[in-house]
Amino acid sequence: MSEKRQQRLVKTLKALSNPIRLRIIASLTDEPKHAYALAKELGISYPLTYLHLKGLRKMGLVEEIREELKSKGLPTVKTYAPADFEITLTPEYIRDLFQEGG
Repeated sequence: MSEKRQQRLVKTLKALSNPIRLRIIASLTDEPKHAYALAKELGISYPLTYLHLKGLRKMGLVEEIREELKSKGLPTVKTYAPADFEITLTPEYIRDLFQEGG
């Protein structure tokens, strides 16, 4: 398998190894939320929450949902929800991924 897939797996596992990021995904599973509500719920600062959301979005683990409210005279609202993903990690998958010539 390609080095690109190897690197992708390692980055995804690193992203999911952070307890704050796991708490974010767990919280968003119930309902989409905006960053301020998420920060308040988790008891962390907004900048830190946004930083983690940005990383999760980059990895494709969280999606940004934009709701246009300009017709009501309000700015665009961004909420976040978990992306549809599943990770199944087996010894055989790891072997195949890192096997020479694979």
